[in-house]
Amino acid sequence: MDISKKIPVHIGLFGHIDSGKTAIAKVLSEIISTAGIDAHPQSKERGITIDIGFTSFILEDYLITLVDGPGHADLIKISASSVEIIDCAVIVIDINKGPQVQTGEHIIMVESLGINKIIVILNKIDLFSRDINNEIEKTRNFFKTTSYGPDVPIYPVSAKNNTGFTQLKKGILSIIKSIELKRDIGGDIIIPIDHHFPIKGMGAVLTGTLLSGNLKLNQNLDILPIKSSGRVKSIQIFHQPVDSAKAGDRIGINVKGVDVNKIYRGCYATNNPDVFNYCKIMEILVNNNKLFKPKTHFGTQVHVTIGMFTTVGMIYPFYEKDLKKIQINVSNKENGFKALIMLKEKVLVRKERTIMLLSRLDLPPTTLRILGSARILRIHKEPPLFYKYKVKKGTIKNPDHSQGIICTGLAQSVIGAKKIIGKKLEPPFERVLNTFGTKGNVIVGKESNEIAVKRGDPVYLKELRSFHLKNI
Repeated sequence: MDISKKIPVHIGLFGHIDSGKTAIAKVLSEIISTAGIDAHPQSKERGITIDIGFTSFILEDYLITLVDGPGHADLIKISASSVEIIDCAVIVIDINKGPQVQTGEHIIMVESLGINKIIVILNKIDLFSRDINNEIEKTRNFFKTTSYGPDVPIYPVSAKNNTGFTQLKKGILSIIKSIELKRDIGGDIIIPIDHHFPIKGMGAVLTGTLLSGNLKLNQNLDILPIKSSGRVKSIQIFHQPVDSAKAGDRIGINVKGVDVNKIYRGCYATNNPDVFNYCKIMEILVNNNKLFKPKTHFGTQVHVTIGMFTTVGMIYPFYEKDLKKIQINVSNKENGFKALIMLKEKVLVRKERTIMLLSRLDLPPTTLRILGSARILRIHKEPPLFYKYKVKKGTIKNPDHSQGIICTGLAQSVIGAKKIIGKKLEPPFERVLNTFGTKGNVIVGKESNEIAVKRGDPVYLKELRSFHLKNI
């Protein structure tokens, strides 16, 4: 069978650790890739999935690739890296435990990065002694709190006993037929590299999903950002040699002339380097997750996932007034906000996909750590100028002086007092009118003569000061 003629679809497997994602992949899968089920040596040692695995099976005209990511809290950034290449997601829940912390994190992750279609699997029904229909209803109530709503397709299965998979496959087929698969076959070649290894006598082998373009044998590719290049000597789709591959295909390619030791997950193979930006300072619009509880302070450290690469950066929320960027702190009640983000290292950003995931992986895994997603508005070579308010507090010394209301504390000398003449004050006061005496006292006006002012009342002067961020 020529699988290259099948329609490729990519489904991400997500869920809390030990929910049975990999066991489900084993039951469904017919073809295992080189980076297949728990192929990493440490996966076998530790008995958990620690890297992305790729397996495949066929339903009618579709070649369905399952992208199985880790469920462990410490490995969420690896699961996040798979979202760029999937068309829909499967959320696996242990029916005996119900939704757990990483279940929620994974749902928020795929929701934030624009995956609109999901399937829910309630696994381990062989160990479940209560009413399954009641548990399905509970699960629907849980999904009411998400954008997917209560009507998500739910399938109870037992991976151990191979029960419920006939209905599950029908459900998978139904949902992929409802997806509008957009494949840019005529575009530039873009391949995010998820695995790489040398083969003796052949050289570098790279695996990834062809996101756009049409790849042919003997084509030259650039590997970014390492600025290496090589010629494609062979192409495989799940072990089948092919002469070409199109957007949507999961492929392995043997590339002559590339140093495999310099490649890492986060590199791309392309025929056009100009479709990428390589940057570390970005102005972004954050779509924050309302379930994320901590405040985002100006200068909070965050983990940033762009494509298949996760790095550390600092986020600086701001609002704009008179074209000035004014620093703020943001609570989870805010409905979106602008920010500058500065990364520890430069990253590749596809110009046509300017979305990223923001996480706080320094927080305990018992809490939801997904801050939200963000879209790049513009890229900066250097940090832009920021502003912040410096607040000075004064005190009413004499509210009834013949020359006016006397205030002390806003300036320390008559020279300093002269500098703040005309400055606007916080209500109920209006502005600084003049100096008084030689010790830095000033005369202040109030918004209305009907406002009562007494000795000891506070007076606040907020001044906007500019400052530069240090490049990290």
